[in-house]
Amino acid sequence: DGDKDGSGGVGGGGLKTKFGSKEQEQDFITARRLVQAAQESLNEAIQVCNTTGKTRYLADVGEAIHDVVDSYGFGTVRKYRGHGIGEVFHCAPFVKHFRNNDTLELKPGMIFTIEPMVTEFSDECYEWDDDWTVATKDGGRAAQFEHTV
Repeated sequence: DGDKDGSGGVGGGGLKTKFGSKEQEQDFITARRLVQAAQESLNEAIQVCNTTGKTRYLADVGEAIHDVVDSYGFGTVRKYRGHGIGEVFHCAPFVKHFRNNDTLELKPGMIFTIEPMVTEFSDECYEWDDDWTVATKDGGRAAQFEHTV
């Protein structure tokens, strides 16, 4: 959104966030764009799952995510994937959040998660010692949204 009135801050509705420098302001704007890209990529992937009148494949989910992420100039993690929900929690199908060639046809009644992880820079990541938290190897920021369809 940027500094509309020259006061060095961004905001709306009478509220304003002040920044110590243009670099801090740009950092804030980039972080908001990163979160927006993650949310938008999830929304586009969910739309792909509507198979009414058309044949869709699991690869279409990854392509929808990757297209949005590319349009923002960000990356998408390849190490982690969405997963099926059934008698076993983490089961097939495994949903890639990037362009791929997965030819599994989407059918009504399939239940799986879509959980794109969008990165500011590199898509390389690692797990902390707590066996849960994931961080980017380059220290860049990341954003993730998840939904079950």
